[in-house]
Amino acid sequence: MLKKLYVNFEEIISGTALLIMTFCVIGNVIGRLVISKSSAAFDEISYICYAYIIFVGGSSLYKRFGHGAIDLLVKLLPKKVQAILSVFVTSLLVFICGLTFILGTGYCIQAWTRRSQTLHFPYSITAFALVLGFFFMTIHSLFFLKNVIKKKDYYHEIPIYEGIYVVDSVEDQTEAALAHEAEKRLMQNTVSDSEKGGE
Repeated sequence: MLKKLYVNFEEIISGTALLIMTFCVIGNVIGRLVISKSSAAFDEISYICYAYIIFVGGSSLYKRFGHGAIDLLVKLLPKKVQAILSVFVTSLLVFICGLTFILGTGYCIQAWTRRSQTLHFPYSITAFALVLGFFFMTIHSLFFLKNVIKKKDYYHEIPIYEGIYVVDSVEDQTEAALAHEAEKRLMQNTVSDSEKGGE
């Protein structure tokens, strides 16, 4: 259970942020409709949540290697060249994510003295979303690099963690729903046929 929580930690954070942000936005919409006023505090909380959805949510997609990658030309190259390119690109991702994490940490520390206008929260709370997101992405990049070197997983097809929630694409969900409906109809027809046969 704890392992499941750990490997899906980003989804929990970004999902919670999305829930809070949705509540704040709906609250402001109702406020504008009913009393012709919106809450500046709700706006600030929404901005904070949005940062966590972007950076931590982006990390949750990154660990599945769900961001767009154009590898058509790479697949036409010889296997040795593919291996070298994969190691180089993944190492570059480790460096970029690590560097962004370090620079983001510096920015987060500096932002502590600056306060938001309404709730007077330190800007570090928002900046920490960047730090957290790229901290996780650096760790994921290291695991991707390990898979590239040890398992020859040049296109990051092997999951880097066990127990990651699998989120099907919209097409897969639609196909599954249609298949379920067809199976349901077939069962109903079978039952009605057997009832007619019994009569």
